[in-house]
Amino acid sequence: MKYGLLLMLLFASNATCLEEVPTPQPFVISYVEHKGIIKYYVPLLNSAYQKLGIEPKFELINDKRALKLLNEGMIDADTAKSLEFINHYQNIVVVPTPISQIDVVLLCQKTLLCDLSVLKNANRSLGIIAADEFYAQLLAGSEINIIELTSFETLLKIFDQNKVDYAIAVFDDYTKSTKFKYHNRFLIQQKIGYHLLNKKHQDLVEKLDQAIIKTRAEGDFVIQQ
Repeated sequence: MKYGLLLMLLFASNATCLEEVPTPQPFVISYVEHKGIIKYYVPLLNSAYQKLGIEPKFELINDKRALKLLNEGMIDADTAKSLEFINHYQNIVVVPTPISQIDVVLLCQKTLLCDLSVLKNANRSLGIIAADEFYAQLLAGSEINIIELTSFETLLKIFDQNKVDYAIAVFDDYTKSTKFKYHNRFLIQQKIGYHLLNKKHQDLVEKLDQAIIKTRAEGDFVIQQ
């Protein structure tokens, strides 16, 4: 009887210990539906994080929501963003090595005027993503009808279907072939993209920066067509 009671106590103690072991939380990185992001930057970062012993979980989240969630610490990182908005988010830190260069391009239907003066035309429509986050200064005082979307694929699709007169889209080295099919276009500007972390991961910045540099030098991480 004494031994039985001892075994029961040991079992209960072990069960309690097992219950107290926390479940590891996934390291969540947001990305957007963009060919360059999916085929180049996601595998680049996946490889870099694995060098640090971290198995990241990539989740498709639109730009506006991703920045909010990252600032609130609900996700851990964002794949790549330009930095014009960064002062509005106090809990986001930047990994210093740039991971992308993008062209911000105004796409124009074939027969239309194609320069920034069209933003003053109230009779035309413009498809765009994350207008307030990335294009507030560009669109200040504009009169064009803005159609805001959350997916780059959808943006190009509705433009191709002539459902909007204009679209502002971004292209990188890995989506140049797509950009070149739009002959009536206007280069607005070039931007640099950086990987972003919530500030609770500040201690990762230097190590992750070096891992990204090393991964890019090694190559062999791009998803082929």
